Amino acid sequence: MEALRKDFLSGKPSICLDFRFWKTRYVQELSALYDRYEAESLFYWAAEEVSGMPKPRLLAEMGQELDSSQSVRMEKALSRLQKGEPVQYVFGKAYFAGLELEVGPGVLIPRPETEELFLWVLDTLQAMAREGNTWRKEMPCRILDLCTGSGALALALASRLPHAEIWGCDLSSVALDTARRNALNQQLPVHWFCHDILKGVLPDDVVARGPFQIMVSNPPYVTLSERAQMRSNVLDYEPAMALFVEGQDPLLYYKALAKLARSYLQAGGYILLEINEAFPRENQELLRCAGFDDVEVREDFKGKARMVRARQPLSL
Repeated sequence: MEALRKDFLSGKPSICLDFRFWKTRYVQELSALYDRYEAESLFYWAAEEVSGMPKPRLLAEMGQELDSSQSVRMEKALSRLQKGEPVQYVFGKAYFAGLELEVGPGVLIPRPETEELFLWVLDTLQAMAREGNTWRKEMPCRILDLCTGSGALALALASRLPHAEIWGCDLSSVALDTARRNALNQQLPVHWFCHDILKGVLPDDVVARGPFQIMVSNPPYVTLSERAQMRSNVLDYEPAMALFVEGQDPLLYYKALAKLARSYLQAGGYILLEINEAFPRENQELLRCAGFDDVEVREDFKGKARMVRARQPLSL
């Protein structure tokens, strides 16, 4: 096996190996980091990227041999995965709400749980339109995504709401550059700006056009005490500033977001947040004490309290 690996990396001709061989190899070589199901998923991701074939076709053609260049790519991807590097970074892409997004070091990888927050935003807008007293479909809709990262939430919303005016901000210039490229690649109009939400105010040019109907955020919420429970492929590769809350206050960013929402949300508008499953009651109480109405916590598909929504009072 090691001899074959050296041949692949040196570009020397070697015997052709089929997808069955690579599937077995991935499962064996990645067993120290991943269970069999995860390792097989990583194999299929790599095989789709290398071959250009979708998974259903791969399943039907597992006996197909790879040429030497494909085998080299499979080997190099496996080598990076063995070090714990996320597969999204290995291939430079992640998928979110039907969009293919660029991701890389310094940018948080979008999670499936956050797609549920995106869907809740859409449901919220539909409910607002039915009520008709705070927003109607024919009216301009302004949405702000704070701590946007790769731009996943903002871009997913832009893809479904072509007439909305959508803004996204982040403190990280690396994240914002990535979000801008994703917007360009997807041909979706989003206004981006660099901002530290802990400052408590938004730039004048952002608020000049009026209040927002929706504010949404997936801020840093992992506490330092939770580090020991996290996998190394997250800790060693994904940006700490997008994961961990500073200091000892687990609600630090939520307090800042509540303050911003009270200042810049339209009457009857909503703020929707992804939260740490360990603090649903604390987030609920925080938003109530900040003056919001209809505060609701929702579980994700894993049954964990992962999202909270609150409404700006109708009379400010």
